[in-house]
Amino acid sequence: MAKTLTITLPDNLEEELTAQAARLNQSPEAILLQALTRQLKILSEVSLLPVIETDPLLRLIGSIDVDIPDLAENCDHYIGQDLYQELKVDG
Repeated sequence: MAKTLTITLPDNLEEELTAQAARLNQSPEAILLQALTRQLKILSEVSLLPVIETDPLLRLIGSIDVDIPDLAENCDHYIGQDLYQELKVDG
C-alpha cells in the first residue's frame, strides 16, 4: 500500500529537481522516489558493515607503539602541545 508523504523543499533544491526531471522527461516525484530508493539502499548496506570498515581511523588502532600510557584519553592535549611547539618555532 502506498503512503503519501509531504515534504517542503528549499527553492534551490526544488529548482534543481524540476530541471533534472525535465532533462530526464520524468516527474519530480519519480526522480525523488529513485533518489530515495538508491540512498536507502546505500544506507542499509553501510549499516551492515562493521564499524571498523566504515571508519578509516579505527583501522589504525593498535598500529602505533608509543610510551605514552594516556594517549587515547588525552590525545587532544598532546596534539595541542605539538601544534603549539610547532607554531612557536615557526612564529
